[in-house]
Amino acid sequence: MSHTSTDDTDAAAEAARPFRRALAITVVALVLFVAGFAGLNYLQGPKLSSGSVDAGRVVVQGGQQLRLFANQSIRTVAKKHVSVNPAVTFTVSTSGAVIAVQFTDRLRYGTKYSVRVSDVANAFQPRVSTFDYTFTTAPAEIYYLDRADPATGAGQDDSIIRTGLSGNERTVVYSAPRIQQFVVFAQAIAVTTLADDGTSSLSLVGLSSKLVEQIPLPGVGTIDELQGESNAGLLGFVFTSAGPAAAREFNSVLMRIDLSGAHTVAPVPDLAGTPLKALGWGFLGGSTSIIAQGEDQTVLLIDASKSAPPVPLGQYTELGRSSPDGKTIVVSDVFGKIAYSLADGTKTRIPSLPIAGASTYGGDVVLLGKDMARVQQVAVFDSATGGKFQSYLVFESGTTARVLYQTKDDAGSIEGFSISPNGQFVAVNVIPDYANSVSDGYQVDAQSTSIRTVFIDIASGAVVRSVEGSDESW
Repeated sequence: MSHTSTDDTDAAAEAARPFRRALAITVVALVLFVAGFAGLNYLQGPKLSSGSVDAGRVVVQGGQQLRLFANQSIRTVAKKHVSVNPAVTFTVSTSGAVIAVQFTDRLRYGTKYSVRVSDVANAFQPRVSTFDYTFTTAPAEIYYLDRADPATGAGQDDSIIRTGLSGNERTVVYSAPRIQQFVVFAQAIAVTTLADDGTSSLSLVGLSSKLVEQIPLPGVGTIDELQGESNAGLLGFVFTSAGPAAAREFNSVLMRIDLSGAHTVAPVPDLAGTPLKALGWGFLGGSTSIIAQGEDQTVLLIDASKSAPPVPLGQYTELGRSSPDGKTIVVSDVFGKIAYSLADGTKTRIPSLPIAGASTYGGDVVLLGKDMARVQQVAVFDSATGGKFQSYLVFESGTTARVLYQTKDDAGSIEGFSISPNGQFVAVNVIPDYANSVSDGYQVDAQSTSIRTVFIDIASGAVVRSVEGSDESW
């Protein structure tokens, strides 16, 4: 006799019971394990999941953030529980599971920073954790102009070189005959070149694409004092039309180009709304603001991104440069140099401090933004050499001056200098043997064929690199 279907069902159910029991036990065990793990994680406090910082931008622009991401929402973190090594000025904010450490100033190139956040807790239990995070900033990247030596023959190309401050690697990013000046932006280089008659042309060269765009000028003429502000995408220069002075449409007029727009050259207006004839000018670092001096010696503050009229700051005999943070400018009157605070108009005299007891005569100066610390080119009268002046580049702070550079045997000449955007390095343009120097013969911005650029760490005074060329761009 055969089994009934009911018997078959009972047998199947009986056989499946151990499997269901094992499955249930497994599921319960997994639930308990996950719950236990979650409880353990909860009792141990928050953990650091990841961190994020732009290692390149943090060395060229202040106000950048390190963002630390916790694995759960946390209480507000107090600044006293955060430390940064090497020490820098910063602020701290907390939102949900994110701690933002904002650096007030630019950081040092190629430097490892360690950030520790202690007493990190969530809102529901007292257990705290410590977050440790390290990052290394980008190394310095410099561009400079290496002009061909006329002695090697006519028709040689000049080269714009990219390099760093360590090693000897150099990359030619653009070459052309008779390069006058250049400015580096994120995606392109603005380059001025000279024709045989000394007039200028302006081009934009793609750093990656190498495509060249000719920028139409207001006419035939010459460009001088080419400068740019990469963060704002602005380019400016002083333009003078060709021909007799009395017949020129533009004579030393400040022009601007918005590279984020139509690439149109436009005059910068003065207080009367007419094109500004500039004795000197410059961008304020990291902003759209321009500082310029008109031919009546009035110094003007201009926002190049707006149509608002300039703000007059007073009349001075000379306009110097701004600090790397763009908060202070240097001006001069008949009594000497002055640090002018753009925040409140405060004026502070800039002394030229003695070197080894000898009086100095101050030249070009750049304020570094803190407590009147500055780099200044000075001259010392040397009666022992028949009345010659010895030239020095010095770091001055408080009442002391420290020599950063002087030419070997005082035979050379310091032609100029620039400060890296973060105030860490100074680049010094030097003619090693001035008496035997030979000019490259350019009708505008002529340079010695032997000019070199020496890069110095301001804090230590150490020479870190030297290259053949000038017109460096950080």
